[in-house]
Amino acid sequence: MGEVTTQDPLGPNQYGYYIYDIYDVDYDLKPVYDWIEIDTQYGGNGIDLNLSDGGDGNNATNSTTIVNLPFTFNFYGDSYNNISINTNGWITFGETELLSFRNYSLPGPGGPSPMLAAFWDDLKTSSSGDVFYQKFPEGCDTFSLQDECDYVIIEWSDMKTRDGNSEEDFQVILYAGNDTPTGDGEIKVQYKEFNNTSNGYYPEGGRPDHGCYVTIGIENKYSNEGLEYTFNNVYAPGAATLSDRSAIFITTQSPYLFYGDLNLDETLNVLDIVLLVGMVLGSNEIDLLGDMNQDEILNVLDIVILVSLILDN
Repeated sequence: MGEVTTQDPLGPNQYGYYIYDIYDVDYDLKPVYDWIEIDTQYGGNGIDLNLSDGGDGNNATNSTTIVNLPFTFNFYGDSYNNISINTNGWITFGETELLSFRNYSLPGPGGPSPMLAAFWDDLKTSSSGDVFYQKFPEGCDTFSLQDECDYVIIEWSDMKTRDGNSEEDFQVILYAGNDTPTGDGEIKVQYKEFNNTSNGYYPEGGRPDHGCYVTIGIENKYSNEGLEYTFNNVYAPGAATLSDRSAIFITTQSPYLFYGDLNLDETLNVLDIVLLVGMVLGSNEIDLLGDMNQDEILNVLDIVILVSLILDN
């Protein structure tokens, strides 16, 4: 009930993905902008992927590369051990040789799939633009976004848009782990410098010169389901306008916590009772979502309340 505002997360889509942004101030999963520099020119220790792109598909044969991940990353229910990274602000899970410098709406047939469009636009590496990659050590709660997380970063540094020659600096962080309702990994996208200036067009019967502003969002491997944050300078309900020093967080974790939903499937059933009984008996790790009466103690009263709720439903 009620009206969605820019201070609410975007989603869920059919699969269960949400996109949170820095303006979702009332939600625990609101991301915090915290740039992690990996460009060696600015003191980082990332690996220069040595990609090149002249814009509009010119000299772009070296604009996509495949990188092996140090962990398995789950996306839309499938597991991936590598990703393809492109100069034009997108990655696809698995391998592709596509260049896809013209951006389109998501989901749709344009571009590779499955796709994460961090800043999908016709970009170029001229004027010192580079794409970097770096992995970080293990030991992390995936929901915490702590520095010690096991994660990888892909950074597009000093990139320029073909239309307008505007500078773009952004990075994608892929977090290891599958402790989400769907078992999928989580993604943070940070924008150090954000200029949505590519005012493109798609003429009928003509050749599209470049995209209609930027595309940001995700789509599945069939290109028939996704979650679009913005395209053609139109933002989805719940999506706030992005700017410098902004961030979004993509996850299947719901913004709503349901007491008793111990397996995080957003349904109260006998599986939750089994887990709660295990916690009360001391055989399972304690989860305060099982504290049904919120007295900070897990005991038989919590089991009785949970059973009653399930029977009433």
